[in-house]
Amino acid sequence: MNIGILFNCGEAAHICDKSQYQESSFFERILMKLHQMMCRVCREHSSENTKLTEIIEKADLKTMPEDKKENIRKIIQQEISK
Repeated sequence: MNIGILFNCGEAAHICDKSQYQESSFFERILMKLHQMMCRVCREHSSENTKLTEIIEKADLKTMPEDKKENIRKIIQQEISK
């Protein structure tokens, strides 16, 4: 990993996104926090990202089961074939 990540907003944002889903390493989180101490834009991104994650979790969204998706795909393909 490049220590330059400390000053790269794109990579800091990527680590922030990974951190929201517990996919970042301890070292990455430390570098992200150090970067955020110096960068207002990345602090705001992190704050907004956290709020968005909380809203999505509270929404308790459900996805369509895979078998129903497959049925819809088949129906669409049948209609296209006509």
